[in-house]
Amino acid sequence: MQAADVNGSLQLRVDALTSQSKRFKSLIGSFFRTEFNRVRPKYGPYEVVIEIERTADSPVHDVDNVAKAILDSLTGVVFHDDSQVERLHVEKVLGDRPRVKVRARPLAQ
Repeated sequence: MQAADVNGSLQLRVDALTSQSKRFKSLIGSFFRTEFNRVRPKYGPYEVVIEIERTADSPVHDVDNVAKAILDSLTGVVFHDDSQVERLHVEKVLGDRPRVKVRARPLAQ
């Protein structure tokens, strides 16, 4: 897992693909607590872009289930509640390995 704060936009790469919210919450939560603890949840509207990278032989995942798992895992870490997300883009693409890339950024108010 890798994360970076680029001009107020959190960019996260999870080298795993699952639609199980509990697994993403555990992975992302423990990562931020130990490795990236300078991020604190904020209020205000957010845009979240999720790219689901899969291989030709990866199991099929519904984009809505993966998106919900990601948004749940970012709650309390990036924003206080996933209802703050006003713009959401989710895309499934072929790649080298199963993984999820996420960009969450505050929207101008």
